[in-house]
Amino acid sequence: MHAIGRVDIGRKRSRNEDSVFVSNTPVGILPNLYIVADGMGGHKAGGTASSLAIKSFCDYIKTHGEMGVRTREDVAILLKMGIRHANHTVFEKAKEDEEYAGMGTTFTVATVIDEILYLAHVGDTRLYLVNHVQICQATTDHSLVQEMLEQGFISQNEIKEHPQRHIITRAVGTYAKVKVDTLMYDINKVEYVLLCSDGLTVMLSDEEMHQIILEEIDIERIVNRLIDTANEKGGIDNIAVIIAKK
Repeated sequence: MHAIGRVDIGRKRSRNEDSVFVSNTPVGILPNLYIVADGMGGHKAGGTASSLAIKSFCDYIKTHGEMGVRTREDVAILLKMGIRHANHTVFEKAKEDEEYAGMGTTFTVATVIDEILYLAHVGDTRLYLVNHVQICQATTDHSLVQEMLEQGFISQNEIKEHPQRHIITRAVGTYAKVKVDTLMYDINKVEYVLLCSDGLTVMLSDEEMHQIILEEIDIERIVNRLIDTANEKGGIDNIAVIIAKK
Protein backbone atom coordinates (compact mmCIF):
# COMPACT_ATOMS: atom_id res chain seq x y z
CA MET A 1 0.00 0.00 0.00
CA HIS A 2 1.02 3.59 -0.63
CA ALA A 3 -0.93 6.39 0.99
CA ILE A 4 -1.12 10.17 1.24
CA GLY A 5 -3.01 12.14 3.89
CA ARG A 6 -3.96 15.76 4.46
CA VAL A 7 -5.91 17.90 6.91
CA ASP A 8 -7.71 21.12 5.97
CA ILE A 9 -9.29 23.59 8.40
CA GLY A 10 -12.36 24.05 6.19
CA ARG A 11 -14.31 27.24 5.57
CA LYS A 12 -16.14 27.78 8.87
CA ARG A 13 -13.85 26.75 11.74
CA SER A 14 -11.26 29.02 13.35
CA ARG A 15 -9.02 26.16 14.49
CA ASN A 16 -8.14 22.67 13.36
CA GLU A 17 -8.95 19.67 15.57
CA ASP A 18 -8.37 16.85 13.05
CA SER A 19 -5.13 14.87 12.87
CA VAL A 20 -3.81 12.22 10.49
CA PHE A 21 -0.91 9.80 10.57
CA VAL A 22 0.44 8.13 7.44
CA SER A 23 3.28 5.64 7.38
CA ASN A 24 3.96 3.52 4.30
CA THR A 25 6.88 1.95 6.14
CA PRO A 26 6.88 -0.22 9.28
CA VAL A 27 5.75 1.08 12.66
CA GLY A 28 6.79 -1.51 15.18
CA ILE A 29 5.69 -4.91 13.88
CA LEU A 30 3.13 -3.38 11.51
CA PRO A 31 4.28 -2.91 7.89
CA ASN A 32 2.21 0.27 7.42
CA LEU A 33 -0.15 2.41 9.47
CA TYR A 34 -2.91 4.90 8.70
CA ILE A 35 -4.89 6.92 11.26
CA VAL A 36 -7.55 9.63 11.23
CA ALA A 37 -8.62 11.30 14.50
CA ASP A 38 -11.21 14.07 14.88
CA GLY A 39 -10.84 15.88 18.21
CA MET A 40 -13.40 17.66 20.31
CA GLY A 41 -13.30 19.89 23.36
CA GLY A 42 -12.74 23.50 24.37
CA HIS A 43 -10.05 25.92 23.23
CA LYS A 44 -7.05 23.89 22.01
CA ALA A 45 -8.42 20.70 23.59
CA GLY A 46 -9.74 19.00 20.45
CA GLY A 47 -6.50 19.36 18.56
CA THR A 48 -4.56 18.20 21.60
CA ALA A 49 -6.79 15.15 22.01
CA SER A 50 -6.44 13.98 18.41
CA SER A 51 -2.68 14.53 18.18
CA LEU A 52 -2.00 13.06 21.64
CA ALA A 53 -4.12 10.00 20.89
CA ILE A 54 -2.18 9.31 17.69
CA LYS A 55 1.20 9.80 19.37
CA SER A 56 0.36 7.56 22.32
CA PHE A 57 -1.11 4.89 20.03
CA CYS A 58 2.03 4.84 17.87
CA ASP A 59 4.25 4.72 20.95
CA TYR A 60 2.32 1.67 22.15
CA ILE A 61 2.65 -0.10 18.79
CA LYS A 62 6.39 0.55 18.71
CA THR A 63 6.95 -0.89 22.18
CA HIS A 64 4.42 -3.75 22.35
CA GLY A 65 4.27 -5.21 18.86
CA GLU A 66 6.72 -8.03 19.45
CA MET A 67 4.68 -9.51 22.28
CA GLY A 68 2.98 -12.60 20.90
CA VAL A 69 1.62 -11.24 17.59
CA ARG A 70 1.34 -14.41 15.53
CA THR A 71 -2.24 -14.68 14.26
CA ARG A 72 -4.76 -12.37 12.61
CA GLU A 73 -6.58 -12.09 15.90
CA ASP A 74 -3.36 -10.97 17.57
CA VAL A 75 -3.06 -8.06 15.13
CA ALA A 76 -6.62 -6.96 15.89
CA ILE A 77 -5.94 -7.20 19.62
CA LEU A 78 -2.77 -5.12 19.22
CA LEU A 79 -4.75 -2.34 17.53
CA LYS A 80 -7.44 -2.50 20.20
CA MET A 81 -4.92 -2.34 23.02
CA GLY A 82 -3.18 0.59 21.32
CA ILE A 83 -6.44 2.55 21.29
CA ARG A 84 -7.10 1.68 24.91
CA HIS A 85 -3.64 2.99 25.76
CA ALA A 86 -4.39 6.19 23.84
CA ASN A 87 -7.70 6.48 25.69
CA HIS A 88 -5.92 6.25 29.04
CA THR A 89 -3.33 8.85 28.00
CA VAL A 90 -5.91 11.40 26.80
CA PHE A 91 -8.19 10.78 29.77
CA GLU A 92 -5.37 11.32 32.27
CA LYS A 93 -4.22 14.47 30.48
CA ALA A 94 -7.75 15.87 30.70
CA LYS A 95 -7.85 15.14 34.43
CA GLU A 96 -4.50 16.82 35.07
CA ASP A 97 -5.26 20.14 33.34
CA GLU A 98 -8.57 22.04 33.49
CA GLU A 99 -7.79 23.55 30.10
CA TYR A 100 -8.27 20.09 28.58
CA ALA A 101 -11.21 18.92 30.71
CA GLY A 102 -13.72 16.85 28.73
CA MET A 103 -11.58 16.54 25.62
CA GLY A 104 -11.81 13.50 23.42
CA THR A 105 -11.37 12.30 19.87
CA THR A 106 -12.63 9.84 17.34
CA PHE A 107 -10.04 7.34 16.18
CA THR A 108 -9.89 5.14 13.08
CA VAL A 109 -6.76 3.11 12.38
CA ALA A 110 -5.89 0.61 9.65
CA THR A 111 -2.98 -1.53 8.60
CA VAL A 112 -2.67 -3.92 5.64
CA ILE A 113 -0.81 -7.23 5.94
CA ASP A 114 -0.84 -9.80 3.12
CA GLU A 115 -4.07 -8.58 1.48
CA ILE A 116 -5.87 -8.38 4.82
CA LEU A 117 -6.91 -4.97 6.13
CA TYR A 118 -7.05 -4.75 9.91
CA LEU A 119 -9.26 -1.97 11.24
CA ALA A 120 -10.05 -0.59 14.68
CA HIS A 121 -12.19 2.44 15.39
CA VAL A 122 -14.08 4.59 17.86
CA GLY A 123 -16.50 7.36 16.84
CA ASP A 124 -17.69 8.52 13.44
CA THR A 125 -14.50 8.84 11.41
CA ARG A 126 -14.92 6.35 8.58
CA LEU A 127 -13.04 3.89 6.45
CA TYR A 128 -14.22 3.03 2.94
CA LEU A 129 -13.14 0.24 0.61
CA VAL A 130 -13.20 1.33 -3.03
CA ASN A 131 -12.86 -0.22 -6.47
CA HIS A 132 -14.09 0.75 -9.93
CA VAL A 133 -17.49 -0.81 -9.25
CA GLN A 134 -18.41 0.47 -5.79
CA ILE A 135 -17.52 2.31 -2.60
CA CYS A 136 -18.31 0.45 0.62
CA GLN A 137 -18.31 1.91 4.12
CA ALA A 138 -16.42 -0.60 6.28
CA THR A 139 -17.00 1.15 9.61
CA THR A 140 -20.25 1.76 11.48
CA ASP A 141 -20.58 5.23 13.00
CA HIS A 142 -20.75 5.39 16.77
CA SER A 143 -23.19 8.28 16.68
CA LEU A 144 -26.64 9.21 17.93
CA VAL A 145 -28.11 9.43 14.43
CA GLN A 146 -26.74 5.98 13.55
CA GLU A 147 -28.50 4.55 16.60
CA MET A 148 -31.70 6.39 15.61
CA LEU A 149 -31.39 4.95 12.08
CA GLU A 150 -30.91 1.40 13.36
CA GLN A 151 -33.94 1.78 15.63
CA GLY A 152 -36.07 3.08 12.76
CA PHE A 153 -36.63 6.60 14.07
CA ILE A 154 -35.05 8.33 11.06
CA SER A 155 -34.21 7.42 7.47
CA GLN A 156 -30.81 7.34 5.78
CA ASN A 157 -31.73 10.51 3.88
CA GLU A 158 -32.42 12.41 7.12
CA ILE A 159 -29.00 11.82 8.69
CA LYS A 160 -27.03 14.57 6.94
CA GLU A 161 -29.54 17.29 7.87
CA HIS A 162 -30.38 16.08 11.36
CA PRO A 163 -29.60 18.70 14.06
CA GLN A 164 -27.95 16.05 16.28
CA ARG A 165 -25.81 14.50 13.55
CA HIS A 166 -22.55 15.58 15.25
CA ILE A 167 -23.25 13.81 18.55
CA ILE A 168 -21.06 10.74 18.91
CA THR A 169 -21.72 7.93 21.36
CA ARG A 170 -18.12 6.80 21.79
CA ALA A 171 -14.85 8.74 21.91
CA VAL A 172 -11.25 8.19 22.95
CA GLY A 173 -10.38 10.03 26.16
CA THR A 174 -13.77 11.07 27.51
CA TYR A 175 -14.10 8.16 29.94
CA ALA A 176 -11.66 5.89 31.77
CA LYS A 177 -12.58 2.96 29.50
CA VAL A 178 -13.61 2.81 25.86
CA LYS A 179 -15.23 0.15 23.67
CA VAL A 180 -13.29 -0.46 20.46
CA ASP A 181 -14.62 -2.11 17.29
CA THR A 182 -12.16 -4.28 15.35
CA LEU A 183 -12.70 -5.73 11.89
CA MET A 184 -10.78 -7.59 9.18
CA TYR A 185 -11.35 -7.40 5.43
CA ASP A 186 -9.89 -9.32 2.52
CA ILE A 187 -8.97 -6.53 0.11
CA ASN A 188 -7.98 -8.67 -2.86
CA LYS A 189 -10.54 -6.84 -5.03
CA VAL A 190 -10.07 -3.42 -3.42
CA GLU A 191 -8.18 -0.71 -5.30
CA TYR A 192 -8.27 2.14 -2.76
CA VAL A 193 -8.78 2.57 0.95
CA LEU A 194 -10.24 5.90 2.11
CA LEU A 195 -10.11 7.11 5.72
CA CYS A 196 -11.82 10.41 6.51
CA SER A 197 -13.39 12.59 9.17
CA ASP A 198 -17.01 13.73 9.06
CA GLY A 199 -15.85 17.05 7.63
CA LEU A 200 -15.75 15.15 4.33
CA THR A 201 -18.70 12.79 4.70
CA VAL A 202 -21.16 15.48 5.81
CA MET A 203 -20.38 17.52 2.68
CA LEU A 204 -20.10 14.74 0.08
CA SER A 205 -22.21 11.67 -0.59
CA ASP A 206 -20.59 8.27 -1.02
CA GLU A 207 -21.40 8.49 -4.72
CA GLU A 208 -19.67 11.86 -5.07
CA MET A 209 -16.56 10.57 -3.31
CA HIS A 210 -16.54 7.47 -5.51
CA GLN A 211 -16.79 9.55 -8.67
CA ILE A 212 -13.86 11.77 -7.68
CA ILE A 213 -11.70 8.74 -6.88
CA LEU A 214 -12.51 7.14 -10.24
CA GLU A 215 -11.71 10.31 -12.18
CA GLU A 216 -8.15 10.60 -10.86
CA ILE A 217 -5.15 8.26 -10.96
CA ASP A 218 -2.74 10.14 -8.71
CA ILE A 219 -3.68 9.72 -5.03
CA GLU A 220 -2.46 13.21 -4.10
CA ARG A 221 -4.86 14.67 -6.66
CA ILE A 222 -7.65 12.52 -5.23
CA VAL A 223 -7.02 13.83 -1.71
CA ASN A 224 -6.88 17.43 -2.92
CA ARG A 225 -10.03 17.14 -5.01
CA LEU A 226 -12.00 15.55 -2.17
CA ILE A 227 -11.01 18.36 0.20
CA ASP A 228 -11.52 21.11 -2.38
CA THR A 229 -14.97 19.80 -3.28
CA ALA A 230 -16.00 19.59 0.38
CA ASN A 231 -14.90 23.21 0.81
CA GLU A 232 -16.76 24.30 -2.32
CA LYS A 233 -19.92 22.80 -0.83
CA GLY A 234 -19.51 24.79 2.38
CA GLY A 235 -16.59 23.29 4.32
CA ILE A 236 -18.47 23.48 7.62
CA ASP A 237 -15.89 21.45 9.55
CA ASN A 238 -12.22 20.45 9.49
CA ILE A 239 -11.54 17.87 6.77
CA ALA A 240 -9.15 14.95 7.22
CA VAL A 241 -8.50 12.55 4.34
CA ILE A 242 -6.17 9.62 3.73
CA ILE A 243 -6.15 7.71 0.46
CA ALA A 244 -4.19 4.46 0.19
CA LYS A 245 -3.71 2.71 -3.14
CA LYS A 246 -2.60 -0.86 -3.70
